[in-house]
Amino acid sequence: MNKKKHIATNLITETARRLLKEKLDHFALYNGTVYTPWESFYGGVVVQKGKIKQLFEGEPPPELVKDGYLLFDCHDNRIVPGFVDIHVHGAKGLDFTLASEEELISAMLYHGTTGGTTAMAPTLVSAPLVHLNQAAERINRVSKSLNPGTPQVLGIHLEGPFLNPWYKGAHIEEYLKEPEPGLINDLIASIGDNLKIVTLSPELPHAMEAISRLRRQKVIAALGHSGATVEEVQEAVACGLSHAVHTYSAMRRFHHRSPGALGAVLTNDALSAEIIADGVHTHPAAVDLFFRAKPGDKTVLATDALAVCGLPDSECYLGNKKIISREGKAFLENGNLAGSLLTMNRALAGAIEMSALSMEAVLPAATINPARVIGVDKCKGSLEQGKDADIVLLDDHYDTLLTICRGIPLTFDVS
Repeated sequence: MNKKKHIATNLITETARRLLKEKLDHFALYNGTVYTPWESFYGGVVVQKGKIKQLFEGEPPPELVKDGYLLFDCHDNRIVPGFVDIHVHGAKGLDFTLASEEELISAMLYHGTTGGTTAMAPTLVSAPLVHLNQAAERINRVSKSLNPGTPQVLGIHLEGPFLNPWYKGAHIEEYLKEPEPGLINDLIASIGDNLKIVTLSPELPHAMEAISRLRRQKVIAALGHSGATVEEVQEAVACGLSHAVHTYSAMRRFHHRSPGALGAVLTNDALSAEIIADGVHTHPAAVDLFFRAKPGDKTVLATDALAVCGLPDSECYLGNKKIISREGKAFLENGNLAGSLLTMNRALAGAIEMSALSMEAVLPAATINPARVIGVDKCKGSLEQGKDADIVLLDDHYDTLLTICRGIPLTFDVS
């Protein structure tokens, strides 16, 4: 980092700490490029009582100083909506399926301060149902306890246990189950309204009934770890399937005479779909194809980040399966890839680089699109008047300089 940039970063941090110390609830970010995310302009954002009051082009309106607003100089950096991650397993050695309440918060803070994530759906892996219920209870308690100034829990994403064993990836086969009506009803009853996404394989017995049941309960049914055919996916969409996790990974491959689950995900405009843009799970050409194939409002960047995210080369656990991190990759003891080491800012950078698209074209996939998938787009995902003041400052290298959650800077030390 050059000297000028270092000074600017320090000034940004000092101003954020002043906001916290003086408990200021009205301020204006200025001298930055604002991404709404669909359009961009030089200007700023006015924040009042945790909400976005207005956007402005050019210099801040003179009346702001008169009205007592603190002017927050962004030093010509990017002002973007807070990132929404609907598929994330943990960080800093902490896995959401196993973590204590204190550890849950610590992992969330890492994704907030480092990655710019202001809202997320903590994601649980396949495990005994009693363990899933216990993890869900801990997440529910944390969700109720969090104040503005921390990333917000949007609900729970169950990635399994209703997955095809042939496409299990890093999931433990002995915990996988068929989505029988009784099991689905038990999970809905035990987890309650905080259950937001269930990833399952639509080709499994009882899956169509399960998808219909989830839809009636307003829970998102997502395709994942699947060997489904195009026809089976089409039937599932008719039953209520609406999303797909980590496109390409752990799903039936495309063949020109049998397009499989992958062909269905890429060509069915009814499905929103995730991509892990880390250059490990997906080749640049595959990322490019993804953004060419999917409508702009159906693309979703997700980290699928594991507990090893944020650690140097190390070993951690996904559920109770060992994950090894080496040279930017996370893999099982048998060498198969597991989840990622991504944070959302790096996912955004990777997607832009590999697709050769503009910031405005890709940024919705990290903000408003996932917010829309999980049903919070009325208050999150874009810089618009009346929405939550979830804002991130990014530099030219997509490094996170500051994360603001519901109008309060997140400046915790998570090193």
